[in-house]
Amino acid sequence: RRRRDESRPMKEGKEFQRLLIIKLGSIGDVVHTLPTLNALRRKFPQTHISWLVELKSRDILVGHPALDELIVFERTRSAVGTIAAFLQLIRRLRRDRYDVLLELQGNLRGGLLARLSGTPMRLGFEAGSSRVERVSTVFTNVKVSEGDASHIIERNLNFAGRLGVRDKEVSFDIAIGKRERRDISAFLKRQGLETRKIVILHPGVSWVTKKWPVEKYAELADRIKARFEDTAVVLTYGPGERPLAEAISRLSCSNPLISCPTTLGRLIALLDRCEVMVASDTGPLHLAAALGKRVVGLYGPVDPARNGPYGKGNFAVAKELTCRPCWRKQCGILSCMKGITVAEVLEKVVAVLHKKINS
Repeated sequence: RRRRDESRPMKEGKEFQRLLIIKLGSIGDVVHTLPTLNALRRKFPQTHISWLVELKSRDILVGHPALDELIVFERTRSAVGTIAAFLQLIRRLRRDRYDVLLELQGNLRGGLLARLSGTPMRLGFEAGSSRVERVSTVFTNVKVSEGDASHIIERNLNFAGRLGVRDKEVSFDIAIGKRERRDISAFLKRQGLETRKIVILHPGVSWVTKKWPVEKYAELADRIKARFEDTAVVLTYGPGERPLAEAISRLSCSNPLISCPTTLGRLIALLDRCEVMVASDTGPLHLAAALGKRVVGLYGPVDPARNGPYGKGNFAVAKELTCRPCWRKQCGILSCMKGITVAEVLEKVVAVLHKKINS
């Protein structure tokens, strides 16, 4: 049997009946894969495109115009229940008979799902790709090179390139639910903020090494408020992160507003109302950028060249240290994040707001 040439894209005009994207999470990872989905839809308007995702990131994809089907994998609290759900998912994937799948998860779980799905053409990153578990590459049979692309969005787009997609347009097209939009509008109206410009500060992080000190967020909120009286500062938070927002509010003299409890869908609607967002490398930061909002990203262990906020007018603030980027989730020093000053973050926020006010 002849081995497929892994260096060339598929033949021009090749059409697939059924295509599956495997990108389970996290939020930022899903956002970074949306341009690939859109590129595939433009190339293959008649193809049935499905996306396998975990429940926590589901709302990003609900109502997406380029997607035909959303398959949600929901893990349970018990190992037995999760294994049962996994096996049921495999049966469904095999039944649906996909022609091609894109394994963009890049870990053992994604690789197993790809191999056990029974899909004949399984695209995955080649071994040695950044942030990709080598074991996952065993389960795919068409290897995708990162090439000379620096940002993860561009690296993901190489999957579309292997299927004959030529254009490199980056678009996201995240849908905002009508109910969620109404909920956020009602919340802002209750707070008297319907006409105010909003700056969102999101202090929550998934890695402790990405955390910017709460006292610096509090000072930043005060200095923004002192500089722009008609601007409201809103603190957002994810599951289990409200105490972090409350700590910042207590340290602040300007009483920044703590967001109402939000689902992911409501957070998207709230982000859509802001002028600028400040956060570390988190899913909400990338959501805001994908919605076309200006963002100021605070970067320590992560390389902003790969994971920075995508789009013109966005900023990645990082210290030039020999130890970064290290991609470590634990560190006893944290000088990369602690070294970011309030003044340099404020400078970026002011630049965005002045442009908004004067435009």
